[in-house]
Amino acid sequence: MAHVTSEKGIVGLGALGRALERFIPGHTSPAAVFFAVKAFDLETALIEHLGSWQKDLPFVIMSNGYVWPVIKKLRNRLGERPIRIGMTTMGSTIQSDGSLSVFHENSMTAWGHWPTDSGPLVQPNSNELKLIQCFPGGAWFDDIRPMIRQKWILNVVINSVAAAHRLPRNELLKNHRPEISEVLEEAVELANQLWPELGWREVEKKSIQERLWQVIDATSRNLNSMVRDVILGRPTESDYLAGLAKDYSGLTRLKSLHQTITSQPS
Repeated sequence: MAHVTSEKGIVGLGALGRALERFIPGHTSPAAVFFAVKAFDLETALIEHLGSWQKDLPFVIMSNGYVWPVIKKLRNRLGERPIRIGMTTMGSTIQSDGSLSVFHENSMTAWGHWPTDSGPLVQPNSNELKLIQCFPGGAWFDDIRPMIRQKWILNVVINSVAAAHRLPRNELLKNHRPEISEVLEEAVELANQLWPELGWREVEKKSIQERLWQVIDATSRNLNSMVRDVILGRPTESDYLAGLAKDYSGLTRLKSLHQTITSQPS
């Protein structure tokens, strides 16, 4: 089934896609195409849109999870098109009446290069830079990997623990502090495996721990999106988060969480 796509260049109009669309001016042609689809659906969405847009228009991948292997797999088919990896710390929720709530205080929406030898590093043009500035905390990074790594770690911890316990609100994560500390330690260890080229500074590790609890506080009343998926019996993005631990030794807490999430009945 084709992914719903807006005239503003948003592929996937769930909560994230609708939140992004809210900040894009409606009077100009798209300066980039945003893929706001689930990680497990990214490959299908990219293939679906390969010939739908002019070839110099950047594709900005906003999926949660470690999705770079999907990009590498499709690199030849994507050709010379600029590919960006993006992230946002905005919170977005579709309410029971269908309306959208967006929480963007002190948030950041950013995208940039994922330096690699498998494709060209095309710098943003003026239209793309103007588009970036439309978003709260909009920023471009010549190397987006450190930002993606931090966001990935936060998603692994928050989403995995909340989904495994089916917590109705993120604030209940505070009742699982010992477990969260263990999961965070394993998530950082797994991140070292996924991003071996980046290295670590001690200040980064401390920053991630502080940021984790800031995010939990900021989203305390929210129902976690992965919890919603588990409750509704829908596929989750756990394969691209805690589930990546299955390819490495140790990491028993992450493997256990992933098993719990993927085996729970709705």
